[in-house]
Amino acid sequence: MAAITLAEAKAYLRVDNTVEDDLITKSIGSATATVENVLRQPLSAFDSLPDDIHTAILYTVAYLYEYRETADFDAMIKFLRAILSPYRKEEF
Repeated sequence: MAAITLAEAKAYLRVDNTVEDDLITKSIGSATATVENVLRQPLSAFDSLPDDIHTAILYTVAYLYEYRETADFDAMIKFLRAILSPYRKEEF
């Protein structure tokens, strides 16, 4: 089961149509993979997903959606490292 559903992401983004469902779905996949890379572990390693990680995925989806053409990925990763540091493994 995905950590974030399409409906949840659309509510967070305040999108109420289906025009960009494919883009949002792909952003969910990219955001999840990015968060897992920052964590250096899969989300399946957690019995219950901590709220910080859940929020980090939603933030990343929103960032990828809003800044799809001008994203500063370095800034995004630095932010994710900051909020995810308590859950981050030393190495893969």
